[in-house]
Amino acid sequence: MKKISTLLAIVFYVNTQGQILNPGFETWSTDAYVPSAMNPNSGNGSTGWWDYNVFNSSFVGGSPISVYRCDTAHSGTYSARIETVVYTNASWNIYKAWGVPYIGHNYSDTLGILYNGTVNETAATSSPGFPFTQTISNFNFYYQYKPNGVDTAECRVSLVKSGTLVAGGIFKTGVATGSSWQQASVTMYYLNNLTPDTMYVLFSASSLDKKPKPGSVLWIDDVDVTIPTGINQVPANKDQVIVYPNPGEGIFTIQTTAFDNTSVEVYNLLGEKILSDKLQNNNTQIDLSGLAKGMYQLRLIKNNNVIYQTRISKI
Repeated sequence: MKKISTLLAIVFYVNTQGQILNPGFETWSTDAYVPSAMNPNSGNGSTGWWDYNVFNSSFVGGSPISVYRCDTAHSGTYSARIETVVYTNASWNIYKAWGVPYIGHNYSDTLGILYNGTVNETAATSSPGFPFTQTISNFNFYYQYKPNGVDTAECRVSLVKSGTLVAGGIFKTGVATGSSWQQASVTMYYLNNLTPDTMYVLFSASSLDKKPKPGSVLWIDDVDVTIPTGINQVPANKDQVIVYPNPGEGIFTIQTTAFDNTSVEVYNLLGEKILSDKLQNNNTQIDLSGLAKGMYQLRLIKNNNVIYQTRISKI
């Protein structure tokens, strides 16, 4: 049997068909390497909801199980129960950098996460995301939350096209629900007119940007999406703008003749706005040196229209 430590060699690729699988978390299977754990998918090598229960294996540090099948459900028989637990250093050193594409920085060593994708533990391959080709206005789900002290549950959603961010949104709550189910809705903010090919979803029982609290528990059930009647996007005019250096170490210059009454916005890969400012002249600098390394989306707004958008890379 191949050691599960070969998960260090995870390969990412994008699928090209589209649907949300197992939206009510009714399908569960035993983990290929951790017989005591179950995952909300149809088995090793399948597309569905995945977690880091595999790190309970002694091959990768023996961390505690963080996602459970739960018979407390909003509808049907089961829901997904996500609990924040403290992972061992051995496990954390393997998965910590996996957080960068989702949240812009390494994961903490305290984690309770459920995400979507295709994972083959035997072959040590992973394809994050569901194949998804529809334009949506909202990503919806039902939840219960029991934070341990001051903590924040999160759901982060992205739509991408061949690796390019199309839309993103985030839901956060620090409010305990008791035993009642609440409906959450993630509003999707669009950066371009591209047709997505993949949806990325990440649920967390704790804050991903502040110190997570072991013992916080998030229950998730009945995922669905809202299809809009139409979303109008303004195509970018790339002939008017040059952004350099790209990639860069943090200071980027925007050179454009269309700087009058124009603002610049920068988004992370989950569609969160992390910078908003006015262009001052035809060579305006923006400072992203305080942000984590990774990809960001830059767009210029004039008269409430997107006149330019591009990806920038901080190295």
